Amino acid sequence: MADEIKYFILIICVLLIPKFLLRLRIPAGITAIALGILTSHFLGWFSSSPTLEVLATLGVTSLFLFAGLEIDLYELKKDAPTLIKHVVISVVIIFVCAYGLHWALDLNYRVATILSLGLTTPSTGFILNSISGFKLTEQQKYWIRSKAIAKEVLALVILFFSLQSESIGQLSISLGVIVMMILVLPLAFQFFIKIIAPYAPDSEVTFMILMAFICGVVTMKLGAYYLIGAFIAGVIAAQFRHFIKTDDSEKMLYSISFFAGLLIPFYFFKAGVKIDLSAVSINSLLYGLWFLAIFVPIRYLNVFVSLRFFLNECWGSRYQISLSLMPTLIFGLVIASILRNQFMVDMDIINGLILYTIVASIIPSIFLKGAPRELYDPRFVAKRRS
Repeated sequence: MADEIKYFILIICVLLIPKFLLRLRIPAGITAIALGILTSHFLGWFSSSPTLEVLATLGVTSLFLFAGLEIDLYELKKDAPTLIKHVVISVVIIFVCAYGLHWALDLNYRVATILSLGLTTPSTGFILNSISGFKLTEQQKYWIRSKAIAKEVLALVILFFSLQSESIGQLSISLGVIVMMILVLPLAFQFFIKIIAPYAPDSEVTFMILMAFICGVVTMKLGAYYLIGAFIAGVIAAQFRHFIKTDDSEKMLYSISFFAGLLIPFYFFKAGVKIDLSAVSINSLLYGLWFLAIFVPIRYLNVFVSLRFFLNECWGSRYQISLSLMPTLIFGLVIASILRNQFMVDMDIINGLILYTIVASIIPSIFLKGAPRELYDPRFVAKRRS
């Protein structure tokens, strides 16, 4: 079959089938992973497709750009005491779990720490895209968003140092490049705002996505991962009033969210293509069940404890907030890819992690009430506004 026809089938299936299955409350990312697994197993397509790689990279970098843009430093400063306490608990849990994984699975501590991040870190981009489909109050959404962002920032910092800790020289070079990126990006955004934007209307979204993609590639070349650079680009862009506090900012954020939502299924599909069903064994299933039995309760109780002692006014929302923070889909898949490609970890452990992250990401759809379609379906929203 001609490649053009294969890609046409891919686009139709990845963009439409997950939308149909949303009616059954199956997250679109899970459907895209399943499509990737089935395509690879039965057809053998796209196992080394550069086009799919580019689409997937654009999807994940755009999603983390959006997550970075969602960071409001004023809100973080306002709620800093509560979030810092929550982050401290999270740090303790990550490293205690890492020690347990090091002891139980005979992994070196560096690899065990990275695996611990994959098992305990909520995927902010996935959560932000999905919470509108649940029946949640604005206060619940605010704290879900704040906690997810705080934990993901923490996880990205730990991931960076874990990946670069093999040698002091490599760590120094990587830190130098990151610092340079943080210094240069504001200048690039200022140049765009003053020189390019006045003569290129509506080019902001394209420029931000381009910057996120470039920064993602830079951090990937450093031996970290795309999402670190893309996230930094989003955080820095969010500090410029031109991008987030103008009359057009809502349209910009919607456009980036739409672009990420359009392409992120290709990232999930690519992740599914990389899963070899022949390598999934009984041990893989046992690892997945073991991870679910241990880490879902730990993460659930972590949020319970932080709400009970540090945010008692949200105690009545403890179930909704705890369940909403369960998905680890994107971060889990990223960690699985890192462990497979950079550390050659046992495939049973990696497949167990993938099983865990898929099941954990379905939990909110199972236990939380769905929002009325009028609250999140664009057709109903447009009709109501008119």
